[in-house]
Amino acid sequence: MKSIVALMTCHNRREQTLASIEHYFACDLPSGCVRRLVLVDDGSTDGTAGAVHTMFPDVVIEQGDGSLFWNRGMLRAWQRALPLQPDYVLWLNDDTLLYSHALVCLLETDARMRANVGQPGIAVGSTDN
Repeated sequence: MKSIVALMTCHNRREQTLASIEHYFACDLPSGCVRRLVLVDDGSTDGTAGAVHTMFPDVVIEQGDGSLFWNRGMLRAWQRALPLQPDYVLWLNDDTLLYSHALVCLLETDARMRANVGQPGIAVGSTDN
């Protein structure tokens, strides 16, 4: 079974964070795949962590003290995700709303890269408003 773990850092953007997580878990996923999400809440005071825990109880939540910012928050999320031994890691901004086919496209891209290059790679996507 293949596993995808999304990494996310947030700070006081509860509604955006919830919407981003909702879109991630609503994405189509091929059979034989599972997904998880690791969220670093870097000291939010707007109830983000509690709301995420209530709506998405399987999300792994790490608490920061407000000094991590995005980069060290993502590092902490990565460190927390490594023991889960994911096959794929998705860096996901908390203000990004994935299309329903986004994860399928990423997995297809990986399959093409492995077929053409013979090894895994890094896929980078763009976002727009």
